[in-house]
Amino acid sequence: MSEPSFFSVKSSPIESKDIVNASELSRLTECGLRAVDVSGALIREYIRKPFQIEVKGDGSPATSVDQAVEDQMREIIAGEHPDHGILGEERKAIAPDSEFVWAIDPIDGTLPFLAGIPVFGTLLALLHNGIPVLGIIDMPMTAERWIGADGRQTTRNGRPVHTRGCADLSMALMSTSNPDYYDHTNAPALERLKQATRFAVYGGSCMFYAQIASGRVDICIDVGFKVWDYVALIPVVQGAGGVFTDWEGCAAGLHTGSQYIAAGDPRIHEQALNVLSCQTESNSTCAKAEIQGSKKCEQTE
Repeated sequence: MSEPSFFSVKSSPIESKDIVNASELSRLTECGLRAVDVSGALIREYIRKPFQIEVKGDGSPATSVDQAVEDQMREIIAGEHPDHGILGEERKAIAPDSEFVWAIDPIDGTLPFLAGIPVFGTLLALLHNGIPVLGIIDMPMTAERWIGADGRQTTRNGRPVHTRGCADLSMALMSTSNPDYYDHTNAPALERLKQATRFAVYGGSCMFYAQIASGRVDICIDVGFKVWDYVALIPVVQGAGGVFTDWEGCAAGLHTGSQYIAAGDPRIHEQALNVLSCQTESNSTCAKAEIQGSKKCEQTE
């Protein structure tokens, strides 16, 4: 059966900022890959064993697996680059003002991990003077790995990937990690975006952003997360031709804050920002556009 036009192919050009020497970035990427190789092996081992669960002060869960994985990743990075800083979800920051800083989320999607749903992954980013130049999304249970690096095309398991074209928000597939993370100040914005798009799917954690890069999802928004939750996603999405900003449209980075949005096509990114900024449901930019048969989103292979 042939795929509908909603799933045809589009590629996107990549612009390089060249802020880190290419050979140095390759060397640093290899270090990052060694770290996520270890994290994936540990997660696959520990998920089949009993582990401890605790609730943090903010109400989010953490496990002994999160801590063990982050400890091993930190050991690899510190052993190879002792002058680099490290930020992580489970441990204290080390030299966060360094020229190079790594950001680790050992298990992004702890709730799916607890439930045994394989959409959780490990996130690892490298920032150079606060700018993300490397991002790795590693999905240990599905054996998928997305790598985004400054000036390079994003890859999934070594093959280049591209976002898909979607000219109209009314035809987009949107996602968010969990609607329960929203409160009275931002839940209306989520509802407006849901009403303005064609489909909505929840619960995919970092996998959603990886699928933007692979041309399967059009737009993702999230709230309430920390820098290690999102900074690795930025090079992955951008390196595939997508856009990643805060809700005001400012470029994402170390100090983006807790509200961010990613889109595969800059056209729907702009439309989504208009929807998010609406103050009332009567605002014309909040109204859901009529779905026309001639409008389509495109999916890459």
